[in-house]
Parts: sequence; structure tokens; C-alpha cells
Amino acid sequence: MATPRSQLIDPDHPLHYHLVSRCVRKSWLCGFDRQTNKDYEHRKVWLRNRLMHLARYFAVAVDAYAIMSNHFHVVIYYDPRESQRWSDEEVAARWVAAFPPRIGDHRAANKQAVIELHQRILIEDSQRLRHARETLGSLSMFMKYLKQPIAYRANIEDECSGHFFEGRFYSGALLDEDAVIAAMAYVDLNPVTAKIVSDIKEYRAASGYQRASVARNSAERLHEAIEPLVSGLTTPRPALESTLGAYLGIVESCQIDYEAHDRNDRTCRWFNRITSLQKRQRAFGSIKKLSEWKVQRGWRLCDTPLPIS
Repeated sequence: MATPRSQLIDPDHPLHYHLVSRCVRKSWLCGFDRQTNKDYEHRKVWLRNRLMHLARYFAVAVDAYAIMSNHFHVVIYYDPRESQRWSDEEVAARWVAAFPPRIGDHRAANKQAVIELHQRILIEDSQRLRHARETLGSLSMFMKYLKQPIAYRANIEDECSGHFFEGRFYSGALLDEDAVIAAMAYVDLNPVTAKIVSDIKEYRAASGYQRASVARNSAERLHEAIEPLVSGLTTPRPALESTLGAYLGIVESCQIDYEAHDRNDRTCRWFNRITSLQKRQRAFGSIKKLSEWKVQRGWRLCDTPLPIS
């Protein structure tokens, strides 16, 4: 029996989460489908653009993503109380920006007037405004509206109907920074472990490519803390102690030979942390953090996930 989402997503405290969503019947999301000889590479752009768009207005910050052939990964920081701190005007502005009305081929001035009209109508309707606030502050709604238009466009393209993504997505709480870094690296290394590419710099549909490009174009960024790729938070997520250079060093050391056994101890520890994400546990972190997580939810001892060491 699946664990209720209310127990997996903390309703009171902001946390990082590793999210995974798969297509139904192993349908092809992106890339070249050898069974049908069709190329769906362009769908990666659809999903990436949608992710970057929605994350600007929901109560989340995106730290990593990877769009694979029949599933995608996201490492996200989510604050369940963030939307309650927004004014009515900000909620209305975010809602209309996230889900813009169909305006047509009007002049720019007219478009702005239509947008402002929709914002005023929303502010004056307390029930709709409350719904907008709750939606923008919900991680489940973020995933729903991330996938919904992609599924619609894919079904039109495939000339079929019905579900495209599985209804339920996986979520694993990341309880400390080691777990967050391991999850980010796991996501960025997905194309490498799947043997699609041999280096994260070669796979454009993952955050590793984006971060490697930043490091290549701006060497001073290597010494700075890792920043979110995109964020809709007015209260910034807590800074990670790891620098961009240190993070890329971890990823590069683990991608050289994913099956090698002659790594130094430090690399092996990170390799073990990263590969532990394959277990799809409910939460990842130190023994202390996992024990606290278990107690908060009233779980039995056998329900406690293994620590990330």
C-alpha cells in the first residue's frame, strides 16, 4: 500500500525532495524510439521550458533535473508555508503569470490591460484567490501542472488519448546537505549511468550540462555556493556549504568509471551515497535525521529507511 503523500511531504517545514515521474506503459517521452522509429527529442525542450516557467511562480526552487527517455528527475526545495506569506496582489500576479490568459494578437498595451484585469478579478474573488494560493503553494499541484500540458501535447502528436504519465510520482525527502548533494549528483549522472553519454557536459537535457557551462564560462563561480537553477521563493532557500567546484569534482570523479572499485576513500563514500538513491526510499539522510523523521510520522522501526553514509 502506498504511503499517503501527506506523510512523505512535510506540511510545516521546508525541505529538499528528489522527485521522479514516469510515463505509463513505458511510453517514450523523449529521444529516439527504436520500436516506432520516431524521434521525440524535441519533447525535452517542452518539459525543460515548462519546468523553468512554473518554478518561477510556485513555492519551489529547482536545484537539479534530468529528462530521460521515459521518465524525468527533479531535485527541488519546497517551502509549504511560502505562499501564505504572499500578499493577495502577489498571488494574483503569480497566478496570471503562471497560467496566462489567452489574449490573442492584441497590441502590447492591450495585453497588459487584459493581464491587469484578470489580476483584479482574481483579487476580488476570495474563493478563487484562496484556490490560487493553495495551488501555488502545493508540491503535488506543481507536478500536476508541470506534466499536464506535456501529456496533452504528446497525445496530440501521437494521435491518441488517455494518461501519458503515471498518476503518482515518487518523492524522497532529503534531510541533510549530504543527501541533497548526493541526489543532485545522482540526477546529473543519470544520462551517464544509462550509457547515453560518457560525460555530463554532453547531455543538454540535464542540469549537469547547465552547471558545467556556467563553470566553463565563469571560473570565479567555482568558488561560490551552489545556487538554484530557478526559484519562485521570496525567502531564499538556505545556502549549501558545497561550492560549485566541489560539486562538479564529486560528479566528475564518479562518472570516470561508474563500475570502478579503485577509487580513493572519499570518492567511494560519495559514490555509495549517490548509488543509494536507487533504493527509492521515503527519506535520505544521517541516522539522527532519519530517526527524527520517523518519530515525527509515528512510523515503526521497520519503516525507517537506511541512512546515507
